Amino acid sequence: MPPLRVGMIFGGRSVEHEVSALTAHQAMAALPRDRYTPVPIYISKEGRWFTGAALMDLKNYTDLEKLQTLAEPVLFSVDATQPGLLPRKAPERKGIFGGKGAEPEVEPLDVAFPLLHGSHGEDGTIQGLLELADLPYVGCGVEASAIGMDKLMGKTALRAAGLPVLPDYHFTRARWQREPDVILTEIEAAFPYPVFVKPVSLGSSIGVSSAEDRTALQFAIDVATTYDTQVMVEPAQQNIHEINCSVLGDANEARASVCERPISAGTLSYDEKYLKGGKGEGMKGARRVIPADIPDDLTRAIQDAAIKTFRAIGAAGVSRVDFLVHPDTGVYYVNEINTLPGSLAFYLWEPSGLSFPDLLATLIGYAQARHREKRRSVYSFDSSLLRLNPLRGSKTSGS
Repeated sequence: MPPLRVGMIFGGRSVEHEVSALTAHQAMAALPRDRYTPVPIYISKEGRWFTGAALMDLKNYTDLEKLQTLAEPVLFSVDATQPGLLPRKAPERKGIFGGKGAEPEVEPLDVAFPLLHGSHGEDGTIQGLLELADLPYVGCGVEASAIGMDKLMGKTALRAAGLPVLPDYHFTRARWQREPDVILTEIEAAFPYPVFVKPVSLGSSIGVSSAEDRTALQFAIDVATTYDTQVMVEPAQQNIHEINCSVLGDANEARASVCERPISAGTLSYDEKYLKGGKGEGMKGARRVIPADIPDDLTRAIQDAAIKTFRAIGAAGVSRVDFLVHPDTGVYYVNEINTLPGSLAFYLWEPSGLSFPDLLATLIGYAQARHREKRRSVYSFDSSLLRLNPLRGSKTSGS
């Protein structure tokens, strides 16, 4: 049986574009070649799609404009009978009368592997495209991806599941532009300083700021509103540890990884997450303690809460759940769930004996199983409705 052709989709119209490229190259390098053939699918910052061998070399990404001249421009076919990649340029018309030439050939895919962090990828949009194409794909579906990306929707789901989350105050960019003083006053009435300001639908700590006073708060909100139409403010937690735990599974089963404690003076910044550990390492390169140096009973409680969080939003594939923990009391809050974590959180599974290649194979297996289950549902229903013409005699029927 020939290796499955796996479309590794990365890049995208997102502020996490470069992080996505790092994650994709880690995954492509680890993909077992005896079972899978990676097909790189790069989406530029402008939204153009490319494939080709040039995309396999990470050094080519130092000049993204040049990279696009080296790669092959393509379109994605959502034809459910033949999903895959189409050359962007249509074949030349042939014949003395300019008759129709041969139809462009689709480069078929067996499975799609979205590796897009942030907007236009981790938020359910690419998942919807793959649903239309009826192509098996790795990770969360449309609904879970959308809920996981939207911090407000995510909190609603977690509160309904009885999981502890911080209180928040949220508002729209349009309202901030209309009545900033009212919003500042309401925030100060809700929470003491310091507070954290976050765009509602971004990850990787981009646009996240802490504020110690009104001047800093106003500046932090101005920054956040450049990245999103909605902003959320939460009370800062003093003397806390960030503890993260990954979850792997689907609707039928889910298991938790070991926990980690990232090392940082405060909430991890974008640079601390991706740049401190060296080139090309992504989240693997960040400084962390694995397993986290917390009591065993707290570890078990966090692992259990991570699985409940995963199930609360209907997640699938691999996610990472981030917690805020008070080490002295053991009190914790679910901070957020990342439905497509940097480096796919493979470094949290290796201590349990699951290698990165095996993690990738497991994720592809989940994607295939979910697609088989989906195909058991009926999507077509023979009806005489149109033949009966219920509009006959109405004004819209032409009578």
